[in-house]
Amino acid sequence: MKKLMIVIGIIGGCILSVTKAQAQDNVTSHNITMGLPEVALLATTSGGVNLTLSAATVAGEAVQSSISDSSAYVQFSSVISDAAPRTLSAKFTGTLPGGTTLTARVLDPNANTVGTFGTPVATDVTLTTVDATLVSDIGSCYSGTAADDGYRMKYTWGLDNPSANYADIRATASASLIVTLTLTAAL
Repeated sequence: MKKLMIVIGIIGGCILSVTKAQAQDNVTSHNITMGLPEVALLATTSGGVNLTLSAATVAGEAVQSSISDSSAYVQFSSVISDAAPRTLSAKFTGTLPGGTTLTARVLDPNANTVGTFGTPVATDVTLTTVDATLVSDIGSCYSGTAADDGYRMKYTWGLDNPSANYADIRATASASLIVTLTLTAAL
C-alpha cells in the first residue's frame, strides 16, 4: 500500500506540474518597436517662371510697372516629431536687375491637401538673398502629386518705386534668378 501511495503521489505530482506548466505557456508577449522618421520634402511642378515687362509703345510713357505669374506649384510632405511647427521660406540667388523688386505670395492649396498645411503670409513678401517666411505653422501634412496640387505660388516682378528709382532701370535681355524654397526642420 505504501508503494501504491508513492506511485499515486508521483503521478498526481506529475499531473499537477504538467497542468501548471500548461497554464504558464498559454500567455506570451512580443516587444514591438515602432518608428516614423521626420519628413520634410518639397517639389515643384513648374519648369520655370517667365516674367518679362512690356516696353512702352508710345513716347512719353513708362514701361509696364509689374507683371505676375501664378502658374508654379510647390508640392510638400511633412511629418513633424513634436508640436513645433515648420515654416516655408524663400530667397533668391543671383542679381536682381537694378530698379526692380521681386515678390512672392503663397496662395492656399487646393482641397487635396491633408493635415496641418500652415498659414500663408497674407501679403506679398519681398524676396532677397536672405530667407523670408512665406508660410508658418506647418505641421504633419501632404499636398498630393497632381500638377495643380500644393501651394500655388504667385511671383511678381516690377519696378521698385518708379518715381524715385526709374533712372536705375536698365534693359535686360534675360536676367535669371534662382528662387530657393526651404521647408525648415521642426523648430
